[in-house]
Amino acid sequence: MAHPKFSAFLSAGILCCAATVSAQERAPSAQQIIDALKPAPTAPAAAAPTPAKPAAKTRNLSVEDVPAASAAPSAAPSPAPASVANPAPAARPSIDLAIQFDVNSDHVQAASVKLLNNLAEALQAPELRQARFLVEGHTDGSGQAAYNKRLSAQRAMQVKRILVQNHVDPSRIVTDGKGSSELLNPAIPTAPENRRVRVVMLGL
Repeated sequence: MAHPKFSAFLSAGILCCAATVSAQERAPSAQQIIDALKPAPTAPAAAAPTPAKPAAKTRNLSVEDVPAASAAPSAAPSPAPASVANPAPAARPSIDLAIQFDVNSDHVQAASVKLLNNLAEALQAPELRQARFLVEGHTDGSGQAAYNKRLSAQRAMQVKRILVQNHVDPSRIVTDGKGSSELLNPAIPTAPENRRVRVVMLGL
C-alpha cells in the first residue's frame, strides 16, 4: 500500500502534468498567430460620388439630395472631410497571449514553451518575416503599480530573449512593460486574462 504522502505527491504531479498538457493544447498555432498579426488587405479605392440630383424648387424652398459626408451645419462651403481625403490608419494587428510565468518572476513556465515556439515560428514565416513587433507585458491589478510595471517589463524582455534564442532577429523586437495600466478585463482587475503578453505588428 502506497504511503499517504507519496500518494498525495503523485496526485499533485499528475494534476500538474495534466494542467501543462491542457495549456499546451489550448495554445494558438503558428498559423493562427500569423493570421492575427499579418497586415489586413488594402481596401479598394472608394467609388466616385454619385452626382447630386437636380434641385426640386417650390417657390423659395430648394430641396436636393446631399451626400451625407458633405452635410455641414454651416451654410459656408467647406472642403471635403479629412476622413475622406486622408483616411485614418487602420489599427495595428495584435494578439494577446496567455504566457504563464512563475509568481513574481519572469521565469516562463513549461506550459507556455509550446506557445512561445509557435510565436517564434510565426514571426519567421514569409508573411511576417520583414515586420517589426512590439512585445508588451501586462499584469493584473493586484500589487503596487510601480512593481507591476517593472515586472511586466522584465517579462516582456524574457519573451524577447526566448524569441531571439529561437532565431528571431533581435532588431525586429522592441519591448514595453504596461503593468496594470491597460487591463483586458477592467471590471475584474485580478482576473487571470489580465496577466498576458500582447504582440503588436509595428510595420514592415
